Amino acid sequence: MARQPNWSPWQEVRRLQRDLEHLFERGNLAPRESEYPPVNVTHTPDGLIFVEVMCPGADKGTLELTVAGDTLTIKGERKPEEGVADTRYRRRQRPMGPFTRTMRLGDRIDTDAVQATYAHGILLVQLARVPEATPKRIAIRS
Repeated sequence: MARQPNWSPWQEVRRLQRDLEHLFERGNLAPRESEYPPVNVTHTPDGLIFVEVMCPGADKGTLELTVAGDTLTIKGERKPEEGVADTRYRRRQRPMGPFTRTMRLGDRIDTDAVQATYAHGILLVQLARVPEATPKRIAIRS
């Protein structure tokens, strides 16, 4: 049986409150440092975890992944276009500069089985749970 993440409706209320405060402080809903780059995380029944990281414009050479226990850290940098002055922008919603995103995945990760590819602005990370963290179905005898 797959482990369900702890979810609380109050988490969503706090997130909404932070977004509204952010809107009134800066006048837009640009992602905060802790929420960039955006990610999708999926799990498979056989113990694989896929993390899809959307970081268009990031140079592959600046990307760095670190896995420790159940925590994945993604670092990179998005450099501004050369020759385009900041004064030419009327609106700029894509954040530039270095970024770091750290997330807990909920399961210990086998660091020897991590694979990552980067294409078309999407970093795809495939991780495997350590064998003892993978759910095992137990037969019930009578």
